Amino acid sequence: MITPSRTRRRRCAVLLAPLLAVLSGAGAAPAQAASAPATPPAPASSPAPAATSPGTTAKWWHNAVIYEIYPRSFQDSDGDGIGDLKGITQRLDYLAQLGVDAIWVTPFFPSPNADFGYDVADYTGVAREYGTIEDWDTLTREAKKRGIRVLVDLVVNHSSDQHPWFVESRSSRTNPKRDWYVWRDPAPDGGPPTNWQSIFGGSTWQFDKATGQYYYHIFLAQQPDLNWANPQVCAAMHAVMRFWLSHGASGFRLDATPYLFEDPAWPNDPDVASGPPVWLKPYNSGLKEGNVALRGLRQVVDSVPGDAILLGESSTATIEDLRKVYGAHADEINLPMNFLYGNLTRLDAKVFKKTIDEAETRLDGLPPVFFFSSHDHSRQWTSFGNGVDNDRIARLTAAMTLTLRGTALLYYGEEIGMADLPADLLEGFPLGPKRKVADKRDPERSPMQWTGEPGAGFTTGAPWLPVAPAARTVNVARQQGEAGSMLGWYTQLLALRRTEPALREGAYVPLDSGNGDVVAYARRLPSGEGVLVLLNMSGRRQALRITGWPDAAPRAGEVIMTSAPSGAANVVDPVLEPYATTLVRLHPAAPG
Repeated sequence: MITPSRTRRRRCAVLLAPLLAVLSGAGAAPAQAASAPATPPAPASSPAPAATSPGTTAKWWHNAVIYEIYPRSFQDSDGDGIGDLKGITQRLDYLAQLGVDAIWVTPFFPSPNADFGYDVADYTGVAREYGTIEDWDTLTREAKKRGIRVLVDLVVNHSSDQHPWFVESRSSRTNPKRDWYVWRDPAPDGGPPTNWQSIFGGSTWQFDKATGQYYYHIFLAQQPDLNWANPQVCAAMHAVMRFWLSHGASGFRLDATPYLFEDPAWPNDPDVASGPPVWLKPYNSGLKEGNVALRGLRQVVDSVPGDAILLGESSTATIEDLRKVYGAHADEINLPMNFLYGNLTRLDAKVFKKTIDEAETRLDGLPPVFFFSSHDHSRQWTSFGNGVDNDRIARLTAAMTLTLRGTALLYYGEEIGMADLPADLLEGFPLGPKRKVADKRDPERSPMQWTGEPGAGFTTGAPWLPVAPAARTVNVARQQGEAGSMLGWYTQLLALRRTEPALREGAYVPLDSGNGDVVAYARRLPSGEGVLVLLNMSGRRQALRITGWPDAAPRAGEVIMTSAPSGAANVVDPVLEPYATTLVRLHPAAPG
């Protein structure tokens, strides 16, 4: 019997071999997958970073806007009802006009689609429904021409149970790849080795009759966890990264980074029902061994030219835990996603003020990552909207995310005010080859609303998910020619983020609004120039008294953006309309 090697804590090698055999995996046609070379060519040079003031050392990602694309729902180029890589390429001019710095493309690998691509059957292939590796190369090449970088969503914690690696691993206890996954003997009573619960429900253990052991999966049973204590696994994943970097990727969004290791003592959970949430358990989330693995991944992206990065799905319980994910020497994940902010779903100024202040002041100056909507999160139009003031609230949440120091993530369609699909529409939508399972996250994954025509400009065929009825009036084509549209609001915010010096390089200044319903902060340069941000998170008119300036308070400014015009700028005791957002350009305080 092979004993699982989870007690081994050797540092992963930085790619010891080309690993051609382990990477060639089944599930892709020859034209769709290529072998990872031992020494892949360096990726083409990345686009020039956004402008910064002379003498700054800021990297492009310190203040980037990264736009998440769920390719299945973004743009269908061939009429089969499923979005694809060619479709993304067709929309690059739109993304450039919007003003994003990079796009993050969620998994497009061959997959059985038990979790729509996050169950990977071939790490270096492209699923037929999304196109070919040549389509990917075209996408990265055309994106570069427009100054847009492209990130691959890399699923590092687990593979599909149909990946050739796992097929070999479960074939026998003596197979060379047995230890590439996490296998344990049954408990003395014959049941699962521990009482741990999966993030997707049920036990984290699946019994394999053929070999008499259980394998571990923190997500679906069809997504067995890789054994990151095995140096061969580390080397194989490093080779995957080098493959995509050689094909024009500018980095990776790393999926499920907290779960790479488990407590080698395999303790039972003393409080399954009411202890920490299942995604933050101390025995299988955020263990220190994971930091070693993340440093190895960072070394791979740092070893190639072009300033490639790691964006991490890094759910943590505290801001202190989030700081650890960057690495003690900022040598792990460049941009760990701040779920302490992203998981907020209620407009509460006191909570937002505390959360933002922590992210801006307790990460040792490293760039925080702010977001709301995503393929896993309800769209912010739905989660924050009250059914009456959704437009103003959406402008407020957008302005907050896009005026803070650090990196902002946008989710496709957020910029036009897309909402979650209605539950009754999904209930009546049939399952089939395009949509094998009904996922609780389907509401936020509906097709992009490009036009008001049938198919919403997304497809000429039958879409894999229904198009929202709101697409008739909420769509890109309409808003591009509409004064004061949501798309115009986002485009203006992104332009200010690039051109306003204080929003590019200014320090974060936590302020006191004198009102528990209003969030106030500023971005400020050493010269005293800056931008004051005022956000009324209530449905009532609010009077403010702005204090908390670290030095002389500014006395004058000019409104540069507002969702509710209220006259001349007032930087001392302004009044805000319900759910109003106001950005004021500050002038330096007069001496004396």
